[in-house]
Amino acid sequence: MSRFFKGSDSESDSSDDSEEVQIQRPAVTTKVFQFSDDEEETRRVVRSEKDKRYDELLNIIKSLKNKKKIKDMSNVLSDFESLCKAFDKAKKVVEKEGIPRFYIRTLSELEDFVSECWEDREGRKKMNKINAKSLTTLRQKLKKYSRDFEKELEEYKENPDASEDELDAGEGEESEESEEDEPVTTFLKVKPDKPAHQITDISIVRIGESAT
Repeated sequence: MSRFFKGSDSESDSSDDSEEVQIQRPAVTTKVFQFSDDEEETRRVVRSEKDKRYDELLNIIKSLKNKKKIKDMSNVLSDFESLCKAFDKAKKVVEKEGIPRFYIRTLSELEDFVSECWEDREGRKKMNKINAKSLTTLRQKLKKYSRDFEKELEEYKENPDASEDELDAGEGEESEESEEDEPVTTFLKVKPDKPAHQITDISIVRIGESAT
């Protein structure tokens, strides 16, 4: 190969090198988020022992009320037994906080329910064997269990809480009164010939009244 071609090759190589464009990729940055101990504590939901035990009792009581409405005596008995066990688990909380009033109320209402069902002889005759047997067992167990809360039950019955029906009726009366006593909506009448910051003449116009 001649020198001419060799020189041209070297020149072309150098020109290619000079024409090379170096593409720089932007550096990828990774953000690392760190939370302080205080932030982690606020993000973590921690339930107290009291809340856990009370929620367990209240959930059983809710189920018990539903079973009482349909007089499912077998499941009423089952829920009562579960309630007693849940109360035993909550003994540490009860020793510290005292017996919750909602628990005494539940026992009192259950006593009334069992007495009502027991005295209804016609209703007992219509029960199937399982419900009739469950009612007898529930009556015996409840009577024995309530002896440990005899003082609290007596105090509660002297000053019982309002029943759910009474509470619902009270809420209805309050809503009716609130509708009757609802204040009349008012609007502000402002003269448009002045800027807002210079307004000095403001009158209140009630609905149904003509503006003067």
